[in-house]
Amino acid sequence: MPAQPMPGYFFSPQHIILVGASERAHSLGERILSALLGSAYQGKITPVNLRHKTVAGLQAHSALSKISEPADLVLAVIPPAGYDALFRACRKQGLHHVIAVQDWETRSDDEWRAAAAAVKKHHGADLNISICNSAGIQLPAQGLNAGALPDFPAGHTALLTGADAVSSEISLMLRQMQQGVSRHISLQYALTPTSSADWLNRFGHNRHTRVAVVHYNPLENPRKLFSAIRSFTRHTPLILYCTNAVDEEERAILEALAEHADFQPVFCNSSLEAALHAALSDLKPATRAAILSDTPSGWLDAPAHACRIQLRRPSEHTIPRHGYIGSHPSPALFRSLAAQELQHSETEALLAVIAPKAEDDERAAAHILKRLAQQSDTPLLISSRQAEGLLHFRRPEQALQALYFRNTTAARHQRLQQSAAPKSGRLKNIQPAAVDKARDAQDWQALADALGLPEYRANPAYPAARLVFRRHPHYGAVLAAYSQGRSIAVLPPFTTLDQSRLAEFLDAGRLKTALNRLLHGLNFLVKTERLNQDILFHLDSNGLSSDFKPAAARSAPRQPAAAKHLQNAAEFIRSRNAAAAGFLLNTGEAVGLIGKNGADGLPQAETVLAPYPEGYPQEIALRGGGSVHVRPFEPEDAEAKQNFIRNLSPEARYTRFLTRTNELPPPTLARFSRLDYSCEGAFIAENAEGRIVAVSRFSRLSRDECEFGITLDESVRGSGLAAEMMHLIIELAAAQGYQSMSAEILKSNTAMLKLAEKTGFTLIAGTQDKDLCQAKLGLSATPEGRKHKFQQ
Repeated sequence: MPAQPMPGYFFSPQHIILVGASERAHSLGERILSALLGSAYQGKITPVNLRHKTVAGLQAHSALSKISEPADLVLAVIPPAGYDALFRACRKQGLHHVIAVQDWETRSDDEWRAAAAAVKKHHGADLNISICNSAGIQLPAQGLNAGALPDFPAGHTALLTGADAVSSEISLMLRQMQQGVSRHISLQYALTPTSSADWLNRFGHNRHTRVAVVHYNPLENPRKLFSAIRSFTRHTPLILYCTNAVDEEERAILEALAEHADFQPVFCNSSLEAALHAALSDLKPATRAAILSDTPSGWLDAPAHACRIQLRRPSEHTIPRHGYIGSHPSPALFRSLAAQELQHSETEALLAVIAPKAEDDERAAAHILKRLAQQSDTPLLISSRQAEGLLHFRRPEQALQALYFRNTTAARHQRLQQSAAPKSGRLKNIQPAAVDKARDAQDWQALADALGLPEYRANPAYPAARLVFRRHPHYGAVLAAYSQGRSIAVLPPFTTLDQSRLAEFLDAGRLKTALNRLLHGLNFLVKTERLNQDILFHLDSNGLSSDFKPAAARSAPRQPAAAKHLQNAAEFIRSRNAAAAGFLLNTGEAVGLIGKNGADGLPQAETVLAPYPEGYPQEIALRGGGSVHVRPFEPEDAEAKQNFIRNLSPEARYTRFLTRTNELPPPTLARFSRLDYSCEGAFIAENAEGRIVAVSRFSRLSRDECEFGITLDESVRGSGLAAEMMHLIIELAAAQGYQSMSAEILKSNTAMLKLAEKTGFTLIAGTQDKDLCQAKLGLSATPEGRKHKFQQ
């Protein structure tokens, strides 16, 4: 699969126009220009200044219209009052990319409003605008610094933040680890129309980036953001840094999203530092660690337990005793004992704790252990004030946290390789009329029966666990479970994987059938938009029960809940005046969330995970007689799809997957089965026996292009089904915003080549493999309203 192309205007600009360049000391225009001129940037810089013909020895122009040469990027450091005129001039001159850098903490609410109005007026297909904080952008490897912060050292971490202070904080962490930055941008989240999701899509795959840190933006559309994160983490690990206030429910939701999108959420700066250690190092997973320390360390048992690490404390006669090797061990003795432990069969990792002491002594011990760590296959983690490096930590708790994050990542990857079990054939066929009747009459037992939920019992005493199903003001429908001080969340559309996760969390394997029915009923409420109340489920000695909280009982607190969420988000402004905070709560997406009509005016938040396409199943008549039922692929279809592939002829499998295989490897099957219907899709056709006879799918290549694949059973070839399956994915891909669809097709696969050509694809010879053809279709030109052979 080809890598996503990098936008040249940001990643390798050859000509930058700096609007607002200045020589005036300490002005933003002077600071940004000095940063650019002081960096190793080799491209051309053209200043725009109304009063001076030269700035810093460079020829300056009074207006964009005076510049004859084309430019990759317009960098604006002017006051917001000038944005409207600037954006208008950019559009007139055919300059398509603007990054506006400003110290927003010093700007008044009128200037915020002026910026918001100009952005809303001019941002679009012909002019892309990003609004940045004064930290701006940096590409250290290219020597580009267009911001007010000092040059970051070049390295392997991409940073996308929403505050200058966060950019500076992370840079200092990386310096302490002797690491650097591959690319950096600090967006003003409350103003920028080009969101962090948009920038993640632009980042794409880059061989210099080993991990990305994204400062979480609670103002951003969550479906779009987490879809972009999921696409990004297929090639690069990502840490989501949450600095806004997060309650127990939201934390559980973010951890549930991590299971879908494969990222590591962290909620404080010490956790971020530990997560960076884990992601950038070659640290191996380890649940058991030995400890050697020149200070008593029994207190570490509690943080180790919290990190799910089992500490082993070596003990021999006098030294070491329970991991304590005495207060003044020589560096040579420390190394000798550490070398012994690294060879121990039960040592998965070794934590060496060096207590604060005379600087030279502490540095000598840290240095000799660092050299030992380089020679050992078993991880040696060193805690010392002299810590410098990826496996050196300033506090021992941080080393334990790094192990925890490494273990968490490994466990998550293992879970992501699991496919959902097939759905039970005994699920209730829910009748909408029965649901509406019971709900309108507030007959809660009848409503539970109609939805297939556990029996209704109001306020049971002393439940061992409870589940809450409600519509979160930001993430949409969510089911959160609470038990013994722990919590998890699952998100619709619910699958059998969610059922298994809940059963494991509740330690109630006997409840799998009841949980399966429960999730089936909740999926119905979400799909048909009938969720207008909280539903509580309690687990006690009598099993699960349901309780309902009518909408009238909870309408009053709805607005404070939404307002609280936005007030938390206001931290990203970090303004010195109250006016800017008021701006956030009365502008843009905030207005849409809070509304001006009270609680009843709040919009219904969409589910954070995209639902399956609507209007299915449908029946398609086949040429020559017979029909099939077509519907979107769901995770529970994994086993059926595997059987479908096994039953194909060897030649059919080769033409589809371009490799000799009898079935999909389990990790590939799991990845193909966990679809994000925001940016990919698949359809299956089933015959009268319910067996899959055709699959069509497309997946993301870049933010503008997707690739497709179609596979048919021998029994339906020549029936016209392939064309119908093709048009289904074309229409869905176009609806998702893709500009083109492509595929590599074997030249020997004449049937697929004919289908592609008949559908409108352009065919060209493959450039890297003479046996392949490249098929490509522009989706913007695809006909709308095509008539399918659907039978209602």
